Amino acid sequence: MTSVNDDHRVDHVAGLLGQALRRIRAEILATSEERFPGLRVSHYRLLELIPPEGARITDLAEVATMTKQGLGQHVDYLQKLGYTTSERLHEDRRVRLVRRTALGDEAVAYSREAIARVEESWSRHLGESRYTALRETLRELGAGD
Repeated sequence: MTSVNDDHRVDHVAGLLGQALRRIRAEILATSEERFPGLRVSHYRLLELIPPEGARITDLAEVATMTKQGLGQHVDYLQKLGYTTSERLHEDRRVRLVRRTALGDEAVAYSREAIARVEESWSRHLGESRYTALRETLRELGAGD
């Protein structure tokens, strides 16, 4: 049986982007457990998607490209840990409005700082003009045709 290691990395664009994302995830998680116990990168991403005025589960699920049920489970977990609150709307009891707590806001700030450290490192490594071109290219590709 063959082992899976760095010598067998895929060298197409999806593999290369995956490697870059692993670096970002590692930076976010480096001290995460000490400051924000129980959070994974997917939780930080979800917390960042919640606007200050809150959002409906349905809307968050669409933006996060998750099912309503899956997103609801994440929200329940984050609420149990104190990162979010949720309430049913008075005008439609079927709708849950999710908001970040102060602790959730701190977690978002923490993840943004970690991402900024990676961006700064990449900018130093590539040089400002190459890094700016990388960001512009990724923005263009993400926007689609």
